[in-house]
Amino acid sequence: MTVIATAGHVDHGKSTFVNFLTQQETDRLPEEKKRGLTINLGYTYFTIEDKTYSIVDVPGHKDFYKNTISGFANADVILFIIDSIQNWSEQSEQHFQSLTSLNKKNFIFVFTKIDLLEGEVKKEFLNEKLNNHQDINYLILEFNKETSNRKVFCASIHNYIKTCKFEEKTPRLWIDRSFTIDGTGKVITGTATKGLDYENIIYNLHNEKLQIKEVQSKNQKNDKNDLTKRVALSLKKTNKNIPRRGDLLSNEEITFSSNLFIKLNNKDVDRSILKGTLRIFFGTNNAHISKIKFINSEKETFAILSLTKAVPIPIFENLLIENVDRNKYIGGKFLLFPDKNQFLKLNNKIKNKVKINNLLDIFDFLDIKFFENNKEFKQIENLFVNESVLEKIFEDLQNNIDSINKTGVKDFFQNNYQISPDILEQLIKGKENITISNNQIIKKIHNSEALENQYIKIKELLGKALDVNIINTKDFDRNNLRDLFLSEKIYRVDSKIIISDVHLKQLVKIIELMPDEFSVKEFKDKTSLSRKYAIPYLELLDKIGVTQKIDKVGSRKKL
Repeated sequence: MTVIATAGHVDHGKSTFVNFLTQQETDRLPEEKKRGLTINLGYTYFTIEDKTYSIVDVPGHKDFYKNTISGFANADVILFIIDSIQNWSEQSEQHFQSLTSLNKKNFIFVFTKIDLLEGEVKKEFLNEKLNNHQDINYLILEFNKETSNRKVFCASIHNYIKTCKFEEKTPRLWIDRSFTIDGTGKVITGTATKGLDYENIIYNLHNEKLQIKEVQSKNQKNDKNDLTKRVALSLKKTNKNIPRRGDLLSNEEITFSSNLFIKLNNKDVDRSILKGTLRIFFGTNNAHISKIKFINSEKETFAILSLTKAVPIPIFENLLIENVDRNKYIGGKFLLFPDKNQFLKLNNKIKNKVKINNLLDIFDFLDIKFFENNKEFKQIENLFVNESVLEKIFEDLQNNIDSINKTGVKDFFQNNYQISPDILEQLIKGKENITISNNQIIKKIHNSEALENQYIKIKELLGKALDVNIINTKDFDRNNLRDLFLSEKIYRVDSKIIISDVHLKQLVKIIELMPDEFSVKEFKDKTSLSRKYAIPYLELLDKIGVTQKIDKVGSRKKL
């Protein structure tokens, strides 16, 4: 099912033409019928040669621009209506700018009211527009209310759509209506993209699975996901949260925020668009922009935005930025939500006017899906990284181990390079002298015999019993002692007590014999330990994930 959205100035005949094409009326609201104009989105369809084409009839009046953009967002093809008498008008220009900014490429231009026109249709202005947009695939039709043949028009549209190329989209559904039907319950509607798995729908505002009773398309049960199509989802009563208009449904959880990083469609941007009230449209939702800054590279322009609310957006979603005061528009694609550290780095690069050549001059690591050309970057699993960043990482691993371990491996590399321990593990493969254990970097020392001798000496001094002897750590080589801690040969229980791995194994075996939940007294009775040892030992076992404290008096449960 191909989804078509109407566009064009108010009263140019959009609803009339849709009624002619589908033999159905789309204006539903009493106010729409009273005023003779479309306020909300209307939905209908027509079928030809076993192909169904869904039509979203959008309002043309400027007062309902939010509804208009909601209708444009998920359309494959634009049915652009032009009054042959009035020709190109205010909303014609507004809609055309919005649509090209949203990266729409497939247009059917229909000149209406031919029966009222004296002379030929003036197409010069439209031709001039199209000459400036060489990438638009278009068809031009003329509609005479008195003589036009519906089947001919349907066939022309059908044949034209065969020539269209459609953008691949992340499987998702932006909700455009949410309502209640007596006897059915809560229902939501929207345009579902190809590949959406209806069995595993995530309501992304809360990142929870949505319980669906039934999926309908064209008023029939239809949960196939082989095509983009208009669907209605009947929801189960068990849902904790009910999606509303503007909400996103997809098959993956999204960690989202109010900070966005986007790529603009055009490198050269009129900076005057920044002066005034700015609003951003995405899917069937929109938000006000509180801050926006541009980042220029040699070939592209990017932007970081702060919105007035946190919103989930799928990767590569087309966006439209509107300057409300100046009626200006720029379009772009959503790339990612920068985390706190990335956001600070971006602002610093802008402030210091750092020269940008590509995305890896902005971010240290990025998924390969953000790049068309990958020859100049080193790949680690599904990520690209600059060689200069790798050099800094290896320099830290060699020279800054104390700083890394003080902060912890996870936080250090996330804060400084935005990479996870898993990726770091991949980076240090083949580095025989470095390993990661217990969120710490362990640099293997060459004098392993000296380390082993010190380990044996410490065990002898501690003794075999769990109420170990107290030893003075100052009597041992500091570096060897550190390596024994990092390699988990010895453990610090508290400021005075140190135990070896042999003692820890004894403690774990005792815990295995305890009931699933036990008190401090039961642990003391089982181990014959005083409170001086029992409490610190339990706290150590909590820390390494053997037990967990479950109440204020110190009771534990086994993990």
